[in-house]
This record gives sequence, C-alpha cells and structure tokens, in this order.
Amino acid sequence: MEPTLGFIVMAFSFGSIIWKRVRFIQERRHIRKKTHERKAKWGGELTVVSGLASFIGMHCDLYITRQDQLIVEDAISARIIPPAELSRIGLFYGSIFDYLSDVDLARALKFQTIPRFNHVRAWIRRNPTARRRLIVAVMFENPINELEYSEMAVFSDIDKKGNLSAFAIRPEIAVKLAVLPKPRFGRLKGKKRQTSDLKPVSHT
Repeated sequence: MEPTLGFIVMAFSFGSIIWKRVRFIQERRHIRKKTHERKAKWGGELTVVSGLASFIGMHCDLYITRQDQLIVEDAISARIIPPAELSRIGLFYGSIFDYLSDVDLARALKFQTIPRFNHVRAWIRRNPTARRRLIVAVMFENPINELEYSEMAVFSDIDKKGNLSAFAIRPEIAVKLAVLPKPRFGRLKGKKRQTSDLKPVSHT
C-alpha cells in the first residue's frame, strides 16, 4: 500500500512540474504573439511594484514600438512613454537592496537624482521570491502625468516572463541602461556591499 501511495505522490508531483512548464511555454508564446500583433520590436510581461497608478502587484505587458516608444499596458489602460521621456534605466536583482542604500544604488546606476525605493523594499519583503528575480527601474525626465507618474517606475520579473535579456540588448534601451551584477551571497554574508563592488556591467 505504501509503495503505491508513494508512486501516486511522485506521479502527481511530476505531473505538476510538467503542467507548470507547459503553462509557462504557452504564456511565453502568448506574449510573443501579442508582440507580433502590435508590430512591436520587443515585448514582455512584468509586475508593477511602484510608480504607476496600476495596483501594486498587477501584471502588465511592456512593448517597445518601432518608434522606440515604451508602452505599458495592463487590464485597465495603456500608457505610451516617448523615448525622450526616458532618462535612465536600471536592471538589477532584488537582492541588491540587502546591500545598498538608495544613495548607493543611485550612484551605481548613475541616476541623476536619488530615488526612493522604500515601497520597493517593502514589496520585496512581502514577496521574497523577488529577491532572486530581476528588477527594472525606469527614471523619467519629467513626470509624464502629474496625477499618475512619479519620477520613477519600478517593475519586477518575479514570474520570469519579462524577456529581459532581449530587452537589455535593444539599442534604444542599451544607451540608457545600467546593469548591476548579481550579488554573491557567500562572499557578502554578514556585511554590506560597497558601491565600488557594483560597477555597472554596461552603461553610458
């Protein structure tokens, strides 16, 4: 009886893994299809963390159009952000907040102003998986909409559907992008990391 029960549990677990993998592939295909339908150069699905009127934790689709515009689209509305309004973009892992203050992070990303990441830190504490996922921080030249945008919007690739490797190599993004390396937990255990240890992998 026990071996049979063990086999059932193992089969159920294996089936669950396969289902999740198939579901993930289907969702990625769906994103590619929507990107193609919009004739966009890039598309990905991320989670809103801070800076937009969308509910925190809401999934949204991001696209880069042929006019280099950044479109942020959720279940409620779509926002079009002209390329001239994008000041700087940071790409880094959520665990970076364990080692850097807002001032240090702004310096490492070469942001012109010091952003407030307190809402992002609080969200990551509630969603610890996000520590192992990439964060995208987009700094604006000016608030595009005084009622909606702050100086920065932050997104998380917590579900790993952001297609951010392709995002980072887009020429129109790369010229404004700073990528920080993933912290090495073993070497940094018990101490704060210095800003000098986090030189951008690519920046302008």
